[in-house]
Amino acid sequence: MARQFREPFEHAVLSALRRRLSAVVAVLALAAATVVATTASAPTARADGNCTIVVVRGGTTICVINGQQGGGPGGGDGNGVSINCKSDGTIDYNGKTYQCAINGWSFSGGCYIQPVNPQPSTDDPIWGSSDPSTNRAQWEDCDHNPPTQVGAKEIIGPCVGYCAGPNPVERITKELQIAEPDLGMAPPGAKPGAPTAFGFVNANVWFWSKGLDTSTQTRSAGNVVGTRTFVSANWQIFKGNSTTPLSTPGLTCTSDYEYTADKGGAPSPDPACGFQFTDPDTYRIVLTTSWTLVITQNGVPNQQTIRSVPNTMMIKITEGQSNNLQSPSPAT
Repeated sequence: MARQFREPFEHAVLSALRRRLSAVVAVLALAAATVVATTASAPTARADGNCTIVVVRGGTTICVINGQQGGGPGGGDGNGVSINCKSDGTIDYNGKTYQCAINGWSFSGGCYIQPVNPQPSTDDPIWGSSDPSTNRAQWEDCDHNPPTQVGAKEIIGPCVGYCAGPNPVERITKELQIAEPDLGMAPPGAKPGAPTAFGFVNANVWFWSKGLDTSTQTRSAGNVVGTRTFVSANWQIFKGNSTTPLSTPGLTCTSDYEYTADKGGAPSPDPACGFQFTDPDTYRIVLTTSWTLVITQNGVPNQQTIRSVPNTMMIKITEGQSNNLQSPSPAT
């Protein structure tokens, strides 16, 4: 009787254990399938599908090698500490052994990659149809070990999660900032510390932008578009050591008529771009350029006025000539 009682009881316990074990196996199988699907769907930076570039905080670049050959299963960081790399920081690929990371380069499916620094501007043709906010320019060296930038190709690959560095608004705003202007003046001005250029009382001094690209510039990345438009060149003229300009707010020149020698002593076609000195003295000329900058994000524009770093020139005005601009000839 005791045996008859135990057998049904033991049978019930074993049946319950089998049901629980089947459930656990099903959960584990589902988890494994999820991992495989995630790894398989990861974006790739190279056409052969072996590597994803991940630019992490601090500028460190690691390479996720998916389905690499000869080194075990993919998924993980190819930076010497993951499943893809051996404890000595190497990885086997197609019968050869490579360093996972070397001199700032990361192994990538038979090649080495390294971020381009600094990154190309957002209007550089290298981007093609790739978005600079979700991609990175990289050096790729498939011919040397250790790798070198000499002979390496510059390619575009996607960032995973986000791209390190400034966000699109900061990046575009920085790209569209204005450097110190190099504007022309006839007679030519002289930088502080250089021999002072000279002109004459009642002669026409002509101001113009020199080598300044006043065309409208546009940059875009992600959902951000930046447009910079030239407004004016702004000149302030100070006599001697005075801190008060001769006229307020000074000359505001919106045209760009460049002086040439055949103009002689003629005034600028734009009165706002020229000046006649009536007293002999040393004068300090301070010039800036003004621009309108519109940053549009998600279709919402934000307009501001930006100004260049000021540039200072010196000019000495003497007696001796009038209504003539003869010596010296203007700088080119």
